[in-house]
Amino acid sequence: MKNDLEKNMRNWTKICLAAALAVWTFAGLGIADAGAQARRAKVPYEYTAFEGTNWVTMFDGKSLTGWIPLELGGSGPTEFEADFVPDKTPDAKPTPILRVNRGDMLSGMAWTNGPVRMNYEIEWEAMRVDGNDFFAAMSFPVKEDYVTFIPSGWGGSVGGISSVDDHDASENETSSFLSLDDQKWYKFKVRVTEKKIECWVDEKRIVNLLTEGKKLGLRPGSPSEIKRYGIVCTAYRTTGAIRSIKMRKIDPGEKTAEKK
Repeated sequence: MKNDLEKNMRNWTKICLAAALAVWTFAGLGIADAGAQARRAKVPYEYTAFEGTNWVTMFDGKSLTGWIPLELGGSGPTEFEADFVPDKTPDAKPTPILRVNRGDMLSGMAWTNGPVRMNYEIEWEAMRVDGNDFFAAMSFPVKEDYVTFIPSGWGGSVGGISSVDDHDASENETSSFLSLDDQKWYKFKVRVTEKKIECWVDEKRIVNLLTEGKKLGLRPGSPSEIKRYGIVCTAYRTTGAIRSIKMRKIDPGEKTAEKK
């Protein structure tokens, strides 16, 4: 009888300790999450001031102004670097960048000054510093929906839009083989109009999606900041460098000069 009582007491003690640990753990997570939410709440949300179809610079070359790092759990830090020089070209002229450092999963930053939802372009120049996956994917709005242009994802081999008709860039009509070199600057552009989403890598258009009748959306697990802020740049287990990024409104009838 005594042994049974002692055994029950030990079991009850273990249960109480486990419960206390669980409460402490979840409370800690709640505090961390609340802290992240509080930091995000302090970020000013001001709509970008456009003048006609002129480009608006989204990186001032001096700081993270206009951007907020994502906090997704395991994200690498996003930071301003004043004098970046690629390892493979040590004699290159130092350049200021926004650096999205490799994390356990997804890392990135959100633009806090408001997006345009239709008839606009975003253009950015970026480099994969290290890693083997996408280094400067861009999420953006299309009317009330959101999608992501993923250049060189899925192990550095696929380019396209996620998602179209509930299919990722790796398995929908925008998918194409796209292998990009490490430590080389590339120019990317997305163009959103009433009937199309177009995406370029340098001078080559790799996405020409007619959107009528298409279901557009984000893949499961995409950062909630995309819907809050509208424009989000991300890297997956890879370090990316962005040396310029800009946005402009466009005349929907304007023709582009890039090669198709």
